[in-house]
Amino acid sequence: MSMLNGIHHLSTLTADMDRLITFYDRVFDAPVLLDMEEEGLRHTIIELGPNTVLHPFQIPGTEVPQGPLPMFDRGRLDHFALNASSEEAFLELRRRVIAAGAGDGTVTDMGSLLSLTFTDPDGANHEVIWAKPGVPFDQTRTRATWTTVESPETSGTEPQGLGK
Repeated sequence: MSMLNGIHHLSTLTADMDRLITFYDRVFDAPVLLDMEEEGLRHTIIELGPNTVLHPFQIPGTEVPQGPLPMFDRGRLDHFALNASSEEAFLELRRRVIAAGAGDGTVTDMGSLLSLTFTDPDGANHEVIWAKPGVPFDQTRTRATWTTVESPETSGTEPQGLGK
């Protein structure tokens, strides 16, 4: 039995706290639980789920890289993945990511999971994951065998057969 039940918080830096708050509210319905200024910086707590929060900091004079960076060149925290609560939630989050211009809606089938990549307002790439019910985690395939469920050219429609 694990001694842990998930991640409590992820701390990140942002160049524009208000922009980041608006994005997570609009796309993920993620409420701000705390918005505080102290010791010359601003930080917030944004609820991502029942047990996990995002804890971004805006620090004057600190340069936050903007725009996409290659995977593993992004610093200590390369990316995080948010867990969709259901297939319906995954599809709704996909719709919202597309509507926000934060991604093209491409869904990657990794075997036991489906992944949707999005880019936050600071240019950081993250994911929304939906774990397929009844498919064990050890059925996750290698990157070379991942398949695309949805292509950017048809991202205005729902992917077919997500749970299959």
